[in-house]
Amino acid sequence: MSTPFPFAPVGASPAFDREALHYRLNWDTKPIVGIWRGRVLAEVLAGARCGVRVVDIGSGSGADAAALTAAGCSVTAVEPSAGMRAVAAQRGVNALAGDLAALPALVLAPFDVALLNFGVLNCVPALEGLEARLREMLVLGGRVVLVWMSARCPVDTLACLVRGRRPRRRRPQAIVAGRAIPVFWWSVAEVTAALGSSFRVRRVEALGLLVPSPELGGRPGLRSAIDPWLSRLPLLREWGDHTLLVAERVA
Repeated sequence: MSTPFPFAPVGASPAFDREALHYRLNWDTKPIVGIWRGRVLAEVLAGARCGVRVVDIGSGSGADAAALTAAGCSVTAVEPSAGMRAVAAQRGVNALAGDLAALPALVLAPFDVALLNFGVLNCVPALEGLEARLREMLVLGGRVVLVWMSARCPVDTLACLVRGRRPRRRRPQAIVAGRAIPVFWWSVAEVTAALGSSFRVRRVEALGLLVPSPELGGRPGLRSAIDPWLSRLPLLREWGDHTLLVAERVA
């Protein structure tokens, strides 16, 4: 029996239901987000054959699932928020109701790739059980692609200060659709430790190292072009808007 995974029920919050359409219109469509998403999906597709089986956990508005399906992947999308699932259905993604702790019965593991993109891990209050949960979902040699909001992001903090806002990194809550939602901040060391001996980390890099998120004015340009060249340096890879980690199941 696998170790229970303590997934916080924030994904099913009515706040996320109300935020769903705004998220699609004000996050998915931003050019800088498209650049970040492209880098994430490139890792999902790296070396993948046509028909590779992907489980997209916390699939949100369905942007990743739609893009991966168009690229020839067999995608199972899982999302706890009914509002997000409704928005995803508008782009042809029929996400199942569930989360990392309680995948629906229709989910048939194992998969080749597990994707948890753009902050799913920031909704998790503890990482115990992550290794066992992912291990039972992935084939040997399968990969997990994790993207979470970084605890430290100097460019984000500076952008907040310039706009007269309070820096938001490491704050215990975020406001979503007017409601306070718990946020949990993880380091690369903590996530790596949680993956345990079953996984070997293959890549860690920052997303948005030099460019803040779109709500703080981030947009493509020279800085975003330089980002990939600096984002894998050990001293900088945890300082982006998000951290991207790719690991392979080895046991």
